[in-house]
Amino acid sequence: MRQRFVVKFAHGAVTLIGLGLATICHGQTPPPFAVALPAAASAAEALVPPKALTATTIEYPVDAPEQASPVVVKIKIVVDSTGNVKKVEPLPPAQSPFDAAVVAAAKNFRFSPASYKGKAVAVEIVFSHTFFPPVKSSFAASKPGGPLLDSLLRGRLVEKGTRVPVTGATVDALINGLHYSGEADMRGRFRLAVPAGEAIVTVHAAGYKAFLQREKLVSRQELAIAYYVERERYDPYEILVFGEKKRDEISRITLKGAEIRQVPGTFGDPFRVIQALPGVSSIVSLLPFPVVRGASPGSTGYLVDGTRVPLLYHLLAGPSVIHPEFIDEVQFYPGMAPVLYGGYSAGIVDGRTRRAYRDEKVVDFDVNMLQAGAFVRHPVPMIDATASVAGRIGYPGTLISLATDQVSLSYWDYQLRLDGGTTRKGWTVFAFGAADTVSTPAAGTPPETVKPPLEPSLRLAFHRLDLRYQLTDNKWEHNYRVVAGVDESLAGTTKIGTYLVEPILRWKYRPNPDTEVIVGTEGSFRYLMAADITPTQDPELSLFGQDLSKQYVASALTEVLWRPTPRWLVRPGVRVDWRHDGTTAATGVDPRLTVRYHLLSLDLPQDATKGDDRSVWLKGGIGVFHQPPRFFLPLPGLDVMPLRFGLLRSIQSSLGVEIPVTDGVGLNVEGYFNYMDPVVFDLQTNPQSIINLGPSVMPGSLPDPNSSNQNQAQQTFDRLFLPQRGRAYGIETLLRRQSRHGLYGWIAYTLSMSERENLGSWAPYDYDRTHLLNVVAGLPLPRNWDVGVRFQYQSGKPATTTYGFNTARTDGYLRIDIRIDKRAVWNKWLFDFYVDLTNVTLLPEEVSPGDTIRYVLPTVGVRGRF
Repeated sequence: MRQRFVVKFAHGAVTLIGLGLATICHGQTPPPFAVALPAAASAAEALVPPKALTATTIEYPVDAPEQASPVVVKIKIVVDSTGNVKKVEPLPPAQSPFDAAVVAAAKNFRFSPASYKGKAVAVEIVFSHTFFPPVKSSFAASKPGGPLLDSLLRGRLVEKGTRVPVTGATVDALINGLHYSGEADMRGRFRLAVPAGEAIVTVHAAGYKAFLQREKLVSRQELAIAYYVERERYDPYEILVFGEKKRDEISRITLKGAEIRQVPGTFGDPFRVIQALPGVSSIVSLLPFPVVRGASPGSTGYLVDGTRVPLLYHLLAGPSVIHPEFIDEVQFYPGMAPVLYGGYSAGIVDGRTRRAYRDEKVVDFDVNMLQAGAFVRHPVPMIDATASVAGRIGYPGTLISLATDQVSLSYWDYQLRLDGGTTRKGWTVFAFGAADTVSTPAAGTPPETVKPPLEPSLRLAFHRLDLRYQLTDNKWEHNYRVVAGVDESLAGTTKIGTYLVEPILRWKYRPNPDTEVIVGTEGSFRYLMAADITPTQDPELSLFGQDLSKQYVASALTEVLWRPTPRWLVRPGVRVDWRHDGTTAATGVDPRLTVRYHLLSLDLPQDATKGDDRSVWLKGGIGVFHQPPRFFLPLPGLDVMPLRFGLLRSIQSSLGVEIPVTDGVGLNVEGYFNYMDPVVFDLQTNPQSIINLGPSVMPGSLPDPNSSNQNQAQQTFDRLFLPQRGRAYGIETLLRRQSRHGLYGWIAYTLSMSERENLGSWAPYDYDRTHLLNVVAGLPLPRNWDVGVRFQYQSGKPATTTYGFNTARTDGYLRIDIRIDKRAVWNKWLFDFYVDLTNVTLLPEEVSPGDTIRYVLPTVGVRGRF
């Protein structure tokens, strides 16, 4: 008999795998679950799992049909805070009458309650029981006078393809009609004393195919072997999450696993999935500059573990600058971000990494038509740390050369990380950087030249060094961090470089389980150097004067997470940012408040929900958000403009509801209103009228102030430099199904309006899109196949006509993307072959009135994991 417990919080959907593992026989007292904690579960050290107080033996059903192999039955048990069993639910596949026998027995189990941070809590247990076929003579080995156990079979169970230890497995040796069974430990190791002779060895574990191997065991000898056990299904993007599911925010969407790696049209990049979520539109579908809730792209922050990244995406349709293996999850705040995030007045995109486990070993590579990359993670015993190294080289210029010989594009990025210590007292060194280069014909090359010599005309690059130290001591958590970096942008003869240092100190205090206080202080010093800047007589164009050479920022923040009753969560906070650029000082005070209220718990079928997914939550918030003037498109070294233009401010408010629907399916509806005053350096491209067409405000298109049409130039500068007012409002709907092994995806629809004040009245923003629809679905298929599809529709952008400014709209565009994955598994490696087709139907996209593009972007690649 083999039994396994998997514990998770009953009010969350986050599983803690392997926290408790015990072989429990009739008449024996089972050991406490805590003694079996694996090293990988150190993040959940505060959780004490429940302990079985009664025997958990289950008799073989007398009415069971004859079985040739063991039968593994899994059930879910909800144990309340008093240790009583409140619910028992069988898990697929159905195996009558074995599952009925396990369910009936489990209803009589009794436990000591689990505790979290010293407080008794309800948990959900996944219980696994293995029934072995009854053999009349199988008990002879345990009786006096049985066979002499003079041979030893020992070894290790390893998952085929990934080499991960197989835990919760039973090893059975059949010798001369007798069974000899044992259990593998948390590292997959087993040891059986058996008689000599021919043996049929079988391995059985939940989620794995039955394993069978013939062995010859010799008297007075030991056989050491490694068995590679094949999973029923492989998912290279599967993530085990250690911790408690939190509901602290009102506008946060968190994506993990296949949701960030296998969405069609994203090329497997976690950050590009953001463009398929509610409230997010685009300038042009292939450009990685999302417009979040109607705000200019420069108003949205892109971060890694809370640190700003000046260039999140490589150019054109390139991936993000961080290797996907580093990204554990992506947290997206379309609005109402907590006070931990400052300096941006719109959305926040934060890629969260995780500490490497002490003994973690991974080798991963990915090669496709656009890039090649690799990721290696391995322990470094001499410094008691784990090292992670990754890098990629992009060669999209090869595909571009098929269409034109006048331009080429290349990019690269790198990451190096060391994780040392423990989760309670640990340190991290994280260095990363990237560079993109666009090459065009060299100066003086005749336009008609075939295959002209190319030289760099645009280069964007940055480097970061992130040093962290974390200490957890009873009720306190200390985080100390210093980030240093270099940013660089080269455009023609203009080169801009920025050096920066950013210290961050943060403390978290938990006086009781219902209260959490966060206090922090941050600083920043930036030194900008610009070379070969062409002088101008227009003071408005002197963007790189003394008021940008040095920039100082000092910040302080505090917030409280307070649960006055089990139904309420109140999160007040305030952030103060003082800025100085050598000539001008400005201070922004940002109070923010978010509230969640547990309205009710729905009476859904037993198999419909898990934990607090039964709960209906109301949520709302209001807050102030300041940011320095930023360039309308984020560029390394050129993101902050002079403070003499004033701080940008938005007042955000939102109100929503979260409703569980059915098995793993939830509905989120949220309405929002953002008031922006002032708005400066807004991305605007539409002319004020079609009679007097003014220039567009786009990179490289700043007009000549000395041109013959002074009115056109002045009008464009006014729109760029003079403060404006803006507002955005709408309703976002997200119907989402989360599943590790079945159909997953979401339907996201946004009805919204973004406006700017123009000549005393409100007019649509140049990149306002009224309707946004994204349908994403992924389906695992038998034999390790996966298929995914993405359907995207965005209504047209405003356009100027003879009736006035932005009184018409371009055509909306529809895009369909498809991705297919096929995995092949060997003993020590796993290959994932994939095809990703963007805009597979070659549908047109109107990028400006009368200008339409058609494209299809295919990507074929292979990913290997060792």
